[in-house]
Amino acid sequence: MSSPATERRSRLDRETVVVTAETIVDREGYDALSMTLLAAELDTRVSSLYNHVTNLEDLRAEIQLRAMRLLGRQVQRAAMGHAGADGLRVLCHELRAFARAYPQRYAALTRTPLDREGFFAAAGDVIEAMGVMVRSTGLPEERILPTGMAIFSALHGFVALESSGYFDGVPQLEEVFAQVVRGAVTAAVLEVTNPRA
Repeated sequence: MSSPATERRSRLDRETVVVTAETIVDREGYDALSMTLLAAELDTRVSSLYNHVTNLEDLRAEIQLRAMRLLGRQVQRAAMGHAGADGLRVLCHELRAFARAYPQRYAALTRTPLDREGFFAAAGDVIEAMGVMVRSTGLPEERILPTGMAIFSALHGFVALESSGYFDGVPQLEEVFAQVVRGAVTAAVLEVTNPRA
């Protein structure tokens, strides 16, 4: 008769391993994730994990991909029915909402991609949503990617500082965020009428 621990190990699959790793990341942080910690969480041996993931880097890469896909689904839903400057503002707020809900996964997906090809494929929904909004402001095609990246960079600066606790206790923080969004969106829209600015 098999023991409960043996039965748990036999039920392990890649999805269970990765979801449990996400739980650890949410609780402890991306850098704290280790195979030893994961094995303890799953009540299994470290060696058993290698039946489902190649190594720690493979696991961390998968967490980055899943975080990006989750962000993509959320921004796609948020973007529905919006366009132009209004749509860009909606995406800015959705990015912040994601970082607040999943601060450690947001930190993971903004690190150097461990699987670059997979990561940029996973980013397709985010890139598409941002591209649609930037395009709908009237910018020419060659300006869409750099403008989208510039908006994300401006937002990431605020979001990363907020997630780190840097803004704890800062009064009128919502006004600060609104100004950051206004600046990023206004710059994109102004470029349509004044591309040399």
